[in-house]
Amino acid sequence: MDFSDTETTGMCVSVSAEQLRTELLRRRYAELLQQPDVFPSQSNWDFIIDNRLTGIGEGLYRKFLVSAVLPESDRRSPNRIALKEFPKYLRAVPREYAIEVVYDDTVSAPEATRALIEECELFDAVSVEALIARGEAPMAADLLSAFQPQYTVADLEAMRQLLSRLRHLPEEGEMADGCGLLRREIRYICPAGHVNAAEAEFCTHSGCGLNIYGLTQEQEQAVDDFEKRVEALAALLGEI
Repeated sequence: MDFSDTETTGMCVSVSAEQLRTELLRRRYAELLQQPDVFPSQSNWDFIIDNRLTGIGEGLYRKFLVSAVLPESDRRSPNRIALKEFPKYLRAVPREYAIEVVYDDTVSAPEATRALIEECELFDAVSVEALIARGEAPMAADLLSAFQPQYTVADLEAMRQLLSRLRHLPEEGEMADGCGLLRREIRYICPAGHVNAAEAEFCTHSGCGLNIYGLTQEQEQAVDDFEKRVEALAALLGEI
């Protein structure tokens, strides 16, 4: 049962004993998930997923993220269970709720979150664009390889808006005057503060590689590939 309808509408004229017991358990889980050292057991996860319990996704996501950042050698059984079951939970609950939960925190364990969004097909252009507004343009670019199960004309328009936003990112680095050996020279200062030759499109400093917009060459390629996807989708939907 999805409790979101019951909670938001307040229109139920009757509630079964089973529904009441399940709601009490859901509330109990919500309380327990606030405790850092408490993790759902396998039977807890089974119940949560079978009943598609909403309202506790944030707490479950925290357990997933905590488990994801632990070195594999330090993961205990509850951590391994959380990593295995949370994707199943996201596929069980309504897609809109799953998106809301996962996109709320894309910085605690970005690689794990990226893999989660790809695995569960939780790409959502509106949510990805919101990451740019939050100053997470690199993460937004990293998520462009993810898909969603179905696409509509409204999705296409949101993707076009996202592409436009990615093509017009603000400059985070700068082209600045610098003093050379014999004369003043223009240098590219990347967003991380590294000094490069003026002709460098991407920072040449080891481990950096950022362009003036704060994206790596791989991320810029991801934007180019995303544009091709938008074009293909437009053709399929007859919206060229």
